[in-house]
Amino acid sequence: MKKSLLTMKNVLIAIAFAVFLIFFFINITWFWGLLGTFSNILTPFFIGFLIAYILNFPYKFLYTKAFGKMGTKHKIFAKLRKPLALTITYVGTFAIIAALIGLLIPQIISNMSNLISKFPGYISSAQDTWNNWAKSLSEMDLPFAKNINFDNIGNDIIKFLTGSQDITKTVLDWLQGFLGSFASGLYNMFMGIIISIYFLIYKEQLCRQVKRVAVAFIPIKYLPKIYEIVDITDTKCGRFLVGDIIDSALIGLIMFVVLTVFGFPYASVIAVFVGVSNIIPFFGPFIGAIPSALILLLEDPWYCFWFIVIQCIVQQLDGNVLKPKIVGNQVGLSSFWVLFSVIVGGALFGIIGFILGTPIFAVFYSLLAKKSRNKIDDKGKIAQQALDFQVLNYTKIAEEQKRIRAEKEQEQKKKLKKFMHLGSEDDDDDNKKEEAKDQTESFNDTIHKNQ
Repeated sequence: MKKSLLTMKNVLIAIAFAVFLIFFFINITWFWGLLGTFSNILTPFFIGFLIAYILNFPYKFLYTKAFGKMGTKHKIFAKLRKPLALTITYVGTFAIIAALIGLLIPQIISNMSNLISKFPGYISSAQDTWNNWAKSLSEMDLPFAKNINFDNIGNDIIKFLTGSQDITKTVLDWLQGFLGSFASGLYNMFMGIIISIYFLIYKEQLCRQVKRVAVAFIPIKYLPKIYEIVDITDTKCGRFLVGDIIDSALIGLIMFVVLTVFGFPYASVIAVFVGVSNIIPFFGPFIGAIPSALILLLEDPWYCFWFIVIQCIVQQLDGNVLKPKIVGNQVGLSSFWVLFSVIVGGALFGIIGFILGTPIFAVFYSLLAKKSRNKIDDKGKIAQQALDFQVLNYTKIAEEQKRIRAEKEQEQKKKLKKFMHLGSEDDDDDNKKEEAKDQTESFNDTIHKNQ
C-alpha cells in the first residue's frame, strides 16, 4: 500500500518552503548583499585553493619523481621529502615570477609613459586623417554623403577618446579606485599564498575529512556518481586550466621575443596583453590582437600589418603544436560548443566565465554524453538504426518493432505450449500408473480367491 503524500509533515514542509521563497524574493537585495559579504570573506580561500591546485602539479612531480627514492636507505631523509618539494615549488615559482616582473615591468612602465605622451599627437593625426577623408568624400558629391555631417562625427569620436570631463579629475578618480582595489587584491593574494601552503601541506588530511563527511551524509548509492563527477571535473577543468596558463605564458614570451627582435614599439605591453588574453578560449587571440594592432596603427601602419602577420603565425603554431602538446584534448568539444560556452559563460559571470566557461561546460557535456550512450545501448538495435540518418525510415522502424513484438509473443506461446504439454504428459503417466495399480490389485484378488 502506497503512502499518501498529503501527510501533515509534507504539508508543513511545503508551507515553510513557500514562506521562505516569498521572503527570499521580497528581500532579494539583502540576500545578494549577504552573499557578497561571504564571497569577500572567502575570497582568500578561493585564491589559496586555486594557487594550491596549480602548484600541486610541480609539487607532486618533485615529491614522487625527483625525491621519490629519498629515504629508502635512511628513513630519516624520508621526512625531508615534503618540506623540500614544497620549498622548491614555491621558491622556484616566485623566482620565475620575480624575474618576469623585473624584466617586463620597467619596459611596460616606459612603454605606457611613452604611449601616454604621444597620445595627443595620435589623436591630432587621426583627426587630420579623418578631416582629409571627409573632405574627399564631400568633393566626390556622393548621394549617400550629402546628409552626413562628417565634422560632427569626427568631433564625437575625439570627444569619446579624450573624454568630455577634465582629464586630471578623471585620472585622479581612476587612480583612487585603482589603489583601493589594488590594496584589497594585494591582501587577498598574500593571504591566498599563505593559505595555499597549508592546503598543500595538509591536502591528504583535508581529502580524508571531506570523504568522511561525504560518506557520512550522502547515500552510498550516490557516491560512485559523485566520485565520477569529481574525477571528470579534475580532468576537464583543472588540467585544462593549468595547461592553458602554461600555454598562454609561452605565447606571451614568444611574442615578446619576436617583437623585440624585429624592433616593434611597445613590445612588452603587447606581449603581456596577447599572453593574458590567450587564456580565454576562441575569443582570446582576437581580444589581444585588435587593441594591439590599433596601437601600432597609430604608430605606423606597416607595424600594424606585420604584427597581424606575426600574430597569425604564432596562433597557428599554438593551435597545431603547442596547445595539443601541453593541453591535449582535455575538453573534447567542437568549435561550436566552445563558442557557445564562452559566450554564455562570459555573459553570466564576466571574465571568470570567459576563462572557466569552456571546461565547466565540458564536464556537463561529458556526463550527458555518457548518460545518452547508456540509454541508447539499453534500447538496443532499433535505437542504433534510428541514429543512422542514411537508413532512417519510420516505416521500417515500425515494422521492425512489430516483428520484435511478434517474436516475443511467439516465444511466450511456445513456452506456454511446452508447459501445457508437459502437464498433459504428467497426467497420462498418472492415469497409466493408476490403471496398472488397479490391474495388479484385481489380479491379486483373483489369485487369493482361487487359493
